[in-house]
Amino acid sequence: MRIVFLVTRADEPGGLAHAVRTRAGHLAARHDVEVVSVFRTRDRPPPGLDDRVRLRHLVDRTGPVPVPLRPTALTDRARQQLAAVPSALVDPDLDPDFDALADTELALALRTLDADVLVTASPALPGAAADHAPAEVVRIHEEHGAGEGAPPARVGECDAVVVRTESARRRLAAALGAAARDPAAGPAAPRLAAIPYPAPDGFRPRSSRTTRTAVLAGPLTRADQAIAAFAAAAPDGSGWRLRIFGDGPELPRLRRRVAELGLYERVELLGPSPSMAAEWAKAGFAVLPQGSAEVLEAYAAGVPAVAHDVAGGAADVVRDGVDGLLVPPDDVAALAGAMARLMAPDAELLHRLGAGALAGTGRFAADGVTRRWEELCAELAAVPVAVRAGRASRHRGGGPDG
Repeated sequence: MRIVFLVTRADEPGGLAHAVRTRAGHLAARHDVEVVSVFRTRDRPPPGLDDRVRLRHLVDRTGPVPVPLRPTALTDRARQQLAAVPSALVDPDLDPDFDALADTELALALRTLDADVLVTASPALPGAAADHAPAEVVRIHEEHGAGEGAPPARVGECDAVVVRTESARRRLAAALGAAARDPAAGPAAPRLAAIPYPAPDGFRPRSSRTTRTAVLAGPLTRADQAIAAFAAAAPDGSGWRLRIFGDGPELPRLRRRVAELGLYERVELLGPSPSMAAEWAKAGFAVLPQGSAEVLEAYAAGVPAVAHDVAGGAADVVRDGVDGLLVPPDDVAALAGAMARLMAPDAELLHRLGAGALAGTGRFAADGVTRRWEELCAELAAVPVAVRAGRASRHRGGGPDG
């Protein structure tokens, strides 16, 4: 089976892009898999991409002028003019980087797609796929959020929507309407499936949990809270340090926060790492991982996590008191208290939770997760094209769930 993952930015070191690269690599063991990234955002290849997975970018945004990554006669001036025109395919609230140039390249890539299954992995993309992908291609949207609030625009026109947890599936069913909750209500509802992120497979270096190092990796949106909590939990002289991996617009603010708290020698802002597996092997515990994928990376090294107790993120994996600690969101005092418990000199809790983290990865074994994806793709591919097209058309026209 030929499977294509379509994502806005496949080059980012963590988060959604990391999850897509991991999923693609597992499926590539038995299928022809390609990742299509609308934007190229980095000069170097993304970390952790399986050699069997092809990666194709549509628009290079690493330079001052966006450049289509296919042979084209467009001049620099023409590209600049197209880049100045707002997107007609993607709502700027979903992704402000889309413009007429990106629209052109994305529409062409979709119209000429050679695939059995297309998986859109960004909320900006289901509408474009509905408008331009060939009718015979099975369209699946993988929703990486918690299933809360309004579903992505036109996601109901997909053949299926995959979320990470059963609770997220129920929330999405309620948002899409009665037909999504009850398959017998009519063919206008997309198939809804709950399939978690897989745990990393193969050899992974293990942590001894003796380095007195807390690690935050991935999106940095809550890193300021981790820095403040660390300052309260680990006074000078404790021997603990906080290492933060990732980049983004938050970095200048985080540097100022480190300076304000006088933590120059104990908090490191290290940028993205090409080998987080090696970094997790040096960690004592993970702090504030934003999503399931980051937690599972840490757990594969035997590293427990302190995470926010919010459905749809790390809390989908972390079992409080078994393999990590959960704290209320945005409660810096509670976060500091949890970190202090794991920094206790006797380390009994740290090692017990670390052992639980390593053992718990079996719940998310890659083979089982990959089989569920394969079964879903095969079931959808067996549905006649006319039936799938009719279902999407009824949804678009205001069918039972629209």
